[in-house]
Amino acid sequence: MKKFFYIVLSILITALAIVLALTPVWWKKEKKRGKPLVLNTVSVPELRPIPVKKDRKSIVFGTSVSLSGRFAVEGRRTREGYEFWKDWVNARGGIKVGNRRYPVEIIFLDDRSDSEKVRQNVRDLIVNRRVDFLLGPFSSSLTLVASETSENYGVIMVEGCGASEIIFTRNPHFTFAVLTSASFYMKSFFEMMCLQKPTPTTYALIVKDRLFSRSVGKGARLWAAKIGFKEVYYGVHPLNCQDYSLVLAEIEKTRPDLVVFSGHLQDSISFTSQLVSECKFTPKAVVMTLGPTQELYLEKLGKYAENMMGVTQWVEQSNYNCPVFGNTRRYVEAFIQKYGHHPTYQNVQSSACGVVYQVALQKCRKLDASEVLENIRSMDCETVFGRIKFDARGMNIAKKMAVIQIQNGRRHTIWPLNLADRPAVYPLKSLAKVEQ
Repeated sequence: MKKFFYIVLSILITALAIVLALTPVWWKKEKKRGKPLVLNTVSVPELRPIPVKKDRKSIVFGTSVSLSGRFAVEGRRTREGYEFWKDWVNARGGIKVGNRRYPVEIIFLDDRSDSEKVRQNVRDLIVNRRVDFLLGPFSSSLTLVASETSENYGVIMVEGCGASEIIFTRNPHFTFAVLTSASFYMKSFFEMMCLQKPTPTTYALIVKDRLFSRSVGKGARLWAAKIGFKEVYYGVHPLNCQDYSLVLAEIEKTRPDLVVFSGHLQDSISFTSQLVSECKFTPKAVVMTLGPTQELYLEKLGKYAENMMGVTQWVEQSNYNCPVFGNTRRYVEAFIQKYGHHPTYQNVQSSACGVVYQVALQKCRKLDASEVLENIRSMDCETVFGRIKFDARGMNIAKKMAVIQIQNGRRHTIWPLNLADRPAVYPLKSLAKVEQ
C-alpha cells in the first residue's frame, strides 16, 4: 500500500512539473500585471528660444501664404495686411525692445493653397531660415497644418485667418488667433433677424464640405436653435462641386424665411449666381460668410449681388483706438493711399497679428521668447481690428461680428445698430432687385 502511494505521488509530481514547464512564467505575468497602467500622453512642447544671430539687425517673421491656388485672392489680402503693418512700423523706427529698436522683416513663402506645402514652408521657415516668429496663413485648414508644425518646434504663431475651433481643440501652447471663432460667425445675424418685421421663423443652411465652413455651420445651428429658429433644410455640399441645382430644389420645396450659406469666396459667387438666376422662390433674407464682403464678389456678380448679406469680422465704421495705428480712420486712410482700395477685414485682421506681436515685444526687457509668450497670453488690448483678449486655448474672446448688405451696388453696414449706416433691406421682394 505504501509502495502504491509513492508511485501515485511520483506520477502527480511529474505531471505537475510538466504542466509548469509548458506554462508561461506566471509569476512574471503577475508582476507585469501588477504594474499601474500608464496611458500614452503627449508631452508639452518646449518653447524654442529666439535664434541667436550675430550682429542682429531686425526681428524676422515668417509666413506661408496662398499667393496662388484657390485661396489666392484672400491670400493676397493677407499679405497686404502683414506688409502694411511692417511698412508702418519700419517707417517709425521699428519695434522698441528694451533699449534697442529693431526693424521688421517678413519672409513670405507661397503655399499654393496646399496643406502639404504649408507644412514644408513652415518647417523651412523655422529650421532653415531661422525666423523669430510666425504669422499664420489663410484659411482654417491651412492654419491647422501650420499650427501643428509650429507647435512641434515650439515656435509662437499669431494668426488672423483660421477661425475654426478645431485648431484649438488640440490644446496648442504657442498658437493665438486674433479673429472671432467660426462658431460665432452667424450669432449676430440671427440676433439681428429677431428684430425684423415680419419676424422670420425658419431657415435653410448650406455648408461647403471644408473645415471652416463646417465650423460656421455647426455654430449657426446652435445659435439658431438657442434663439428659436426652425431648421427646414441642412445640407453639406461637396467641396469641388459648384452645381447647386439640388440645393435650390430643396429651397423651393421647403420655402425657408432665411437662407444661410457657409463657404469661401468662389463658392459664394457660384451659389449666388445660381440662386438668383434659377430659384423660383424668394426668401426674406440671404446671408453668407465670405462673399458679399469682398470686392471680387461685386465685380463678378453685378446686380446679382444686390441685397445679399454677409457677416464680417470688421467694418470701416468701427471707431477703435490702436496703440500702433492710432485709430480705425487713420488706418483706413493710410491703407487706401498705399494700395488704392479700401481695406477688407482680411487686411485688417492680418495687420492686427502684427499689432499683437508689437505690443508684446515692446513690454519685454529684452528679445526673449518667454517674455513675448507671457505678454501675449496676458494681453487685453484694443486694436484697429477690435479688442483682443485670449483665453487659455489662444482664442480671442473679446470681439463680435458685424453684418453688411449690398445696397445699390455698395456695401453698407446694417448691424450692430451703433455702427450701421443703413437699415437692412428686409424682407426681400425679389432677388437681384435694386431698391430705388
